[in-house]
This record gives sequence, structure tokens and C-alpha cells, in this order.
Amino acid sequence: MTLNELLTTSTKRQLDAIQHTRGPLLILAGAGTGKTTTITTKIAYMVKEQGIDPGQILALTFSREAAGHMKAKVEQLLGGLEVHVSTFHSFCAEVIRENADKCGVSPEFSILEDVDTSIMLHMKLGINIRDATLYTSSISKAKDLNITIENMEDFLQGRKQLLREMEPDEGKWEQLYHDNTTRLNTFHLLDDAKKKALKEEKKGWIHFNEEYTEYARYRDMVQTWKRYETAKKKRNALDYGDLNKKALEFLHTYGTHGATDRYKYIIIDEFQDTNYVQFELIRLLAGKEKNVTVVADPNQTIYAFRGAYTNNIQEFIRNFDVGSDDIVSLDVSFRSTNKILRVSHDLIRHNYGPDQTDLLIQLHNNDEVEGGDVHIVETADENEEARYIVEQIETCLEHGVDRSDIAVLYRTHTQGRRIRQALERRGHAVRVKDDTDFLKRPETKTALAYLYVLDNLVNPRARGTESWWRLFHYNHALDTGDSIIIGEYLKKHRVSFQDAIYNHFSELGLSPSGQQVVKQMKRRIDGLKDKLVLDVSDILIEILDASGLSRQFTFDDTRENREAMLNLRNLHEMALKFETSHGRELGDFIAYLEILDEMGKNPPAARIMEEDAVNLMTIHSSKGLEFNTVFVTNMAKDRFPLFRGGVEPLIPIELIDLYRDLLKQDFSSRSKRLSAIRELKREIKLEEERRLCYVAMTRAREHLYLTLGIRYGARERHPSEFLVDIRYDNWRAVDKDEVDVPDITYLRDSEVSSREVIRDSELECIKTHRKKLVIESLDLGSFEENLGHLLAYHALRDGNGEDYLDIINSKWDELDPAGHAKEILDRDGSNEGIPPPSDITFSVSAVNTYSECPKKYELQHILGMPTRDMEKSDGAMNIGSFVHKVLEKAVRQKVSTRKQLDEITLTLTKEDKWKWVDTAKAKPLLDVFWQRNKYSIQNNMMVERRFTVLLGDHQFKGFIDRVDLIPGSDNEVEIIDYKTGNEPGPVERSRQLLLYAHGFEHMYPEYRVQKLTLELLAKEKPRVYELDGEEYISSRVKPLDNGALSDMIDAADNILHDYRCGFDRIDDDSVCKRCGYNLYCG
Repeated sequence: MTLNELLTTSTKRQLDAIQHTRGPLLILAGAGTGKTTTITTKIAYMVKEQGIDPGQILALTFSREAAGHMKAKVEQLLGGLEVHVSTFHSFCAEVIRENADKCGVSPEFSILEDVDTSIMLHMKLGINIRDATLYTSSISKAKDLNITIENMEDFLQGRKQLLREMEPDEGKWEQLYHDNTTRLNTFHLLDDAKKKALKEEKKGWIHFNEEYTEYARYRDMVQTWKRYETAKKKRNALDYGDLNKKALEFLHTYGTHGATDRYKYIIIDEFQDTNYVQFELIRLLAGKEKNVTVVADPNQTIYAFRGAYTNNIQEFIRNFDVGSDDIVSLDVSFRSTNKILRVSHDLIRHNYGPDQTDLLIQLHNNDEVEGGDVHIVETADENEEARYIVEQIETCLEHGVDRSDIAVLYRTHTQGRRIRQALERRGHAVRVKDDTDFLKRPETKTALAYLYVLDNLVNPRARGTESWWRLFHYNHALDTGDSIIIGEYLKKHRVSFQDAIYNHFSELGLSPSGQQVVKQMKRRIDGLKDKLVLDVSDILIEILDASGLSRQFTFDDTRENREAMLNLRNLHEMALKFETSHGRELGDFIAYLEILDEMGKNPPAARIMEEDAVNLMTIHSSKGLEFNTVFVTNMAKDRFPLFRGGVEPLIPIELIDLYRDLLKQDFSSRSKRLSAIRELKREIKLEEERRLCYVAMTRAREHLYLTLGIRYGARERHPSEFLVDIRYDNWRAVDKDEVDVPDITYLRDSEVSSREVIRDSELECIKTHRKKLVIESLDLGSFEENLGHLLAYHALRDGNGEDYLDIINSKWDELDPAGHAKEILDRDGSNEGIPPPSDITFSVSAVNTYSECPKKYELQHILGMPTRDMEKSDGAMNIGSFVHKVLEKAVRQKVSTRKQLDEITLTLTKEDKWKWVDTAKAKPLLDVFWQRNKYSIQNNMMVERRFTVLLGDHQFKGFIDRVDLIPGSDNEVEIIDYKTGNEPGPVERSRQLLLYAHGFEHMYPEYRVQKLTLELLAKEKPRVYELDGEEYISSRVKPLDNGALSDMIDAADNILHDYRCGFDRIDDDSVCKRCGYNLYCG
């Protein structure tokens, strides 16, 4: 459209905003009110109608995409004349480069993204990955809020003063903290008189430890921040926070004359997302004339986690003397129907107090289209929610809505996976925005496995075995029998995979085909070993060639093959980028990839987007988009709004404006102050989540569905409070016909049929039937019958009329099964490599693993595969093993003094196995043990007792840490299990302790287990269960579940079934992400 056409079709309020070009202007632009059109038309109007030099106009926004879109529209309207349209960060980078000498940097400085900062902290400064990620977000947000290292150090001085009042000698603080921890974790041992006498002192111990913990966290972060700034300067780099701050410092120091002479008119889009420093930049750039137009929607401030300054609209009004004539509210939506707008308004009005209604705008449709009701839909569970959404999407398609005009929105990626799977099972193309599974793709993982193996040749470590495993099993190169032979050898001889195939190959006893596979892979790796002198990106090229990955995906021109090739290309580009930013060493690149994975910064996999595809995305990703039909999912308590998840940046609330008024209040106690802070934090978070929900709802033009399952997992969930905001009133408990609320239709979908959501075209039905016949005829039919079904299925699947006879004849040498069958049949026993079910012994650990994921059970308990966790020999697991060993010796010897316990500790640390243990971390656990057990040690009967006991038809084994005879009894005992970390959950507790009791009484029927104790050395008290009739009860939790042993028998039955039929991988990516065995499941 031309400028004249735009001016003619603009609403009155849009025209008011377009023609207001002098002085400050605040445009309150609701969702879908045409703010981008208003901005671009205003710029064109200023140039064409008012004769303003386009070079004097500066337009700033937040994303490159938004800046590019705005720039293109402006240039189209101006016939090619250029206006400076930029992101804040790009503009600030220009200012710094143009004045590099005055800003104290080289003009060739590089810009670090957050992930680069985290990697620098980890790889260069030695910070663990979890803290590196936390420190990165803390530093970034601090800079956005204009909080400096000096501010943080001043805060620390205040915390130090509080600690000095409790202990003047700073050198004693850490020891006092550990002493207090021991006192608190053994306080329950004191008699009532002593507890009463030490009541006030106990409060002091708690107070000191709380203050010291907070002080130490901030101290460590500030020390790291200072080291980071030094390292960054040496590297000639700036982060995004630096760009804003350095530009602001330059303008403060040297004045704004250059900038204000150049730019007389400033326009800011998405003003609600500006942070404190960006707001100060705007204030300086405005100059005396204050010709600043800001466009904001206070209902779409959804980036507070990135440092958005939530009071910026009020501050703009105050700082720029904005009067009522300088505020234009765009209240006409060109997007959503009136019913969607009214329901959305009902939601967002809960964010406004009585004194804020001037910013609350009720939008209405440009053509006053009422539209259909907003649908609130409750289903039985999350599977039925996914099924209902798929069915509604298919109804939309039948009514002529394009897939690309439908969106399914969710709060987190995990929430969307079940819906994605349901859509794909039904045969619908999907477009997933911001999915992050690049490093999980099979082709990527295989290429990386080669890198790991090559690095392992130079730097041997446990992770290398995982990678060897992947190489030997990619495309099923090594069969199951040989796999188990290797796994058993590794377990028995405690050698690495690499050591086994290079130095013990003849001892493995592999089949002829297995030997051939191993020899071929060794030749390939040995050939690649010479390439280690190359850069990482060049090594990758050699791997793609030698492995055949570069050719594997080029024969058939399918979308999947093209995506695989793009992923390999992206991996190579990632290596090139790494070489530029972090160096050229293979080991460093591997560490870099592991950090990305553990940080959750895994980039998206390549997707060849289909034009006609259903859109799936998080609500954050949907901002700025619109669709005919929108499903906002998971509208249930604890799923949306989401209060958990993520770690708060380490920024003291004393330095954040939002808390200033609260902290001025006089609280009668520390607990009340903390409670008030928690409540304010929750209120702030709730308001942001409500704005996020508003964004989601206003993406819809015509149809809006708000869906939830009554159950997610095993738990029933209450509806989201956002549904209550829009007048939901416990409708699941009443007859749905009684629900009569304007603009809303309520549906309770009680159908349970999610398993039926499969592709159901005639072709798919025939294919499914043929597949079933193939499986059935394997055992029941003749060879000819089975082959006939197999060929028919492939013909239907491929649809290309292949000449199967020609394929069979030309590849008969590869296909001929005679040699392979003879080799298997000649073995002693059909499946000698797989232990027969009768020989299996189960354990609580094995059952717990199987319950978590059957595939993990196979990898861990059958094949004994290593994980990356096994490399962490100096971690918490090793501390726990060390403490267990100390306590075993101490109790066995029945030590009577603390000195004897310390001597055992010292002696063990001289052994090779324990010489790397951090005894400072073990000491608090040993302190607590001694205070709790120094007298009861003398009651010990036995330690480290193994047992095997029959449950049902299955043998279960266990390992009891300690058994004490209860004083005053001849036959009653207490079983004690040491825990150096977190307490196990109720299911695991019941399984473990009841199996111990059953196993002990089986071995020693003359004794009765009266007590079962979890000695929680890192917690305030042990967990003690005492036999009361038929149950073991505890005063603070539910009794142990007597059904736990029966459940373990059922699990053992299922494991035996899976031995015969295969172990499935659990369908829950959130579990897989945390699993150390996920490398094997790509």
C-alpha cells in the first residue's frame, strides 16, 4: 500500500499517533492493533509529509527479525530512502566501534553470547557447569539492571558486618558453619533439658549458617565475575550487557552531541521490554527536544527473566513529562474477535490495581466481529488432551483451515512433545519452533562418537567406551550376542572397551562375523588417527568420508536424508565457529559440546519446513505471530502458571528497585520478612505468567481453545488459576449443561481413546494389516508366505514398484543367511550370550532402574555400559563411597574414640583408590555420624552383610550396611543404612528397607527386625521406622508400603518378559535428558 492509502485506512487513534511528531509520545498498542503499520507509516509521514531528513530518524527494536521487517517496510514506503532501523545491541556496538579508543576497547572486539560466557567460565576459569550457567545469567541480568561489581561488593560488606557481629574472626567462619551443621544434625540426640537450655543458641546456629550460606554464594559469584572481566578483556571481547553499558558510559562521559546532532527523532518499538540501561540510553539520546515515540503494550512484558524493566512505562511518563495529550491508546484489533478479546481482557485485568486502570485498555474488533465462543476443554489426562487436540485440528482442516494457520502453544518444550507425537502418528506435518535436539540426532551422535574415540586414543577416559559402543552398533553392525560377550568381559575384567578390542581381542570369543566387524572398525579408526594433527573441522571432514556418513544420506532424496545431511553440515559449521572463538583442540571441542548439552543450549536440528504444517511452539516463541486457530494447552495447576523451574540469578533483592518499598517496612521478625519477600516474588512471577497467558490467547484470530487434562501422570491437577480469572468455577464437579458464562463454552471430554489416534487412511490400514501378517507368518507360516507379505508391505510402503527379484539376485551374497544361521546354531545353546532367566538375580537398584526406564536397565544391569557420570570419580558419589568405607571399618572395630575414627580416615586416604577424595567434604558427614553413633557402635552385631532371598519365583540380593542388637533384647535388631546425600523417595524406601528386613530374617530366623533406620548424615535427623504389628511406622511420614515386595516381584516378571521381547525406551524426554545412558538411545 502507498502512504496515502495507509493514511486513509488508518483509524483515528492511529492517525493521532502518526501525526504526533514533536515531543514525547507514548503509544499503548494492544495485541493485533497494527503497531508496526503505525510505526512505519509514521516514519514515512515524517519524511514525505513533513520533510524530515530520513537520516535524522533512529528506530530501535529488539530482534534482528523485527528490525529487518521494519526496515524493509519503511524503505518500500520511501522508495528506497534509508532510515536507521536497528536493534539496541547493534546500535550500541556501532557507537562503541566508532569511539573505540574512548570506550577503552579495540574496534575489532568480538561479541560473546551467553553460552560463550558460560563456556569461558567453565573452560578457562574452572567453574563447574551448573555454576557457570548461574553466574552467566546473574552477570547478564546485573548489567541490564545497572548493578556493578562495586555495588555487589558494597552489599557483601554489609553481609560481612552481620557475620562479624556473630563471629568477629572472619577466618573462623567456614569452620563455624561446619560445626553448626554438625550441632544441628545431632541436636535430636540431646535430652529434653539440654534441648531447652540450648534453644536460643540453636536459633543462633541457624541464623549464622543462613547468613554465611548467602554471603558465600554472593562472594563466590563476585570473585568469578571479576576474573571473567579480566579474561574477557584479554580476549578483546564484550558481552551483550557490556554493549549497553559501555555505550551509556560513553554518552555520559563525552556527551550526546554527536548522537543528538545526527538523530533528532527516536522511535522505540516493544518499549515494554527495555531494561534499565536501555531506558537510560533513550533518556540521553532524546536530547532537549525529547522527540521520542515509544510503542508499548504493558500486557506483553514477558521478558523480566532477561532483565526487562517492569516500571519503564511509568518512568517514561514521569521522566519525559508526558501529558494526557501525549498518550495514544490503540484499542482497535485487526486480529481477534470480540469474544476472544473480552475473555483475554477478563484475564489480564487481574494484573491491574485500582490506581492503574489508565493503562488497562479494552480492545474491540475493527469490524465488530463477535466470533465463536472461547472453548475450555477438560480431558481425562494428558494423552486424551493430545488426542482431543488432534481431532479438533482435523475438524478445522475439514472446514478449510490450513495447517499453517493452526498453532499449538505450551509453556515448556516438554509439555508439547506428547501432542507432537500424536500429530505425527496421525500423519500430520508439524513445524516445531525452537526445538533443541541437534546433538541427539543419530547422524550427529555417530559423527561425534568418532571424535570421542579419536580423542580417547590420546586422552583415555570412561566416556570413550560409550562412543566405541555407538560405533559398533550404528546400523546394527554388531549383533546382540557379541554385544553381551563384550559387555560381560568388560564387567569381569574391569577394562575399557578400547583396551578390550586392542589388547584382549583374542580372549573375547566373538563370533566370526563379530570379529570381522571389530577388525574393520579398528582399521578405520587407525586410519583416522593420523588426522589428529588437523583442525577439528578438518578432522570432521575426514570422519564423514571414512565412515561413509557423507554418502549414506545421498542415495535417496528424502526429506529425512536431506535433514541428516544438513545436520552434518551444521556440525561442521559449529566446529568452524568453535575454532574462531575457543581454539582448535579436539579435546576442548568435545568439552564444549558436553557443556552445551548439559546447559540445555543444544541448538535446533535441521528441519526442512513444509509449507502446510501445524505450528508447535512455546508461548514465548509465539510472540508477534497470529493464527486462525490456537490451542493453549496444559492449563492446569503447576503446569501454567509455572512457578518452579530455573534458578534465580544471584542478585540481592536489596539492589533491585522492585523490592525497595518492601524492604523499607519494619518486620517484627526475620521469618516474617522472608515470608513477605517470598509472597512478593510469587506475585511478580504470577503477573508475568498471566501476561504470558494473555500473549498466548491473543495469538488467535477466530478460534481459541484452552485445554487441560484432569490428570498429568498419576496426579489429579486442579485447573490453572488463569481459568479461574476468566470465571471458571469448579465446572468439572457440576453438570456441564449448567455452565452458562458469556463468551465461553465449557466441554468435559470424557472419552478415553488416545491409543486409537493412528493414521487411518485406506492405504495405512492395508499397510498395518500387512505388517501384522508379516509378524504372524514368521512363526506360523511358510517361507513363501512370509516373503510374500514382506514384499507386499515394502511395495505399499515405498510405492515405487521396485524390482525386488533383481535386488535379491544382485545382493544375494550379503543376504544369504546360511553362514550366519549355522554360526548361531552351532553354538552351545541358542542364546548362550544372554544369561538364561533362571540365573538372574535382582536387586532394589535394578528394579528402580527398570521402573525408571527398561532400556536403561538393559544398558546398566545387563550390558554394564559406562556413562559420563563414571568419569566423576572425585564427585559426590565418591565421597559417599569413601564415608561408607570409613564407617564400615570404624563400626567393625567398634572404635570408642573420635581419634580412632580419624585415624581410620587418614589411613584410607593413603590408599590409591581414595587419595583424591576431598576429606573436607567428608568431615561434616563423619562429624554427624560420630555424634549420633559414638555410643551405639558397641551394640553392633555385623556390618556389610550380603544376602540373597527368594521373592515369588525370583532371587533378590541386597547389601546391609549395619545390624545392631537393640539394647535390652536378645533377639530384636535394628538395620541401619547410611545415606550421605538426599533421602530416597517413599517407593524406594519401602522397597529397600522391607527387602533388607525380609532378607535378614531369612538368613537369621531367630532374630526379629524391630527397627529400620536410614542414617541420613546430611540431614537434621535419621529416618527411623519401628515395627508396630504388621507395619513399620515412623512418626513423621507414612508407614512403609507392605505392597512394595509384591511390586518388585511384578517388576521382575516384566524384566524376564523383556529379555525375550526386548527392552523399550521410556517415552519421556525429560527423563532421558537427565539420563547418563542417553548416548546409546539415539
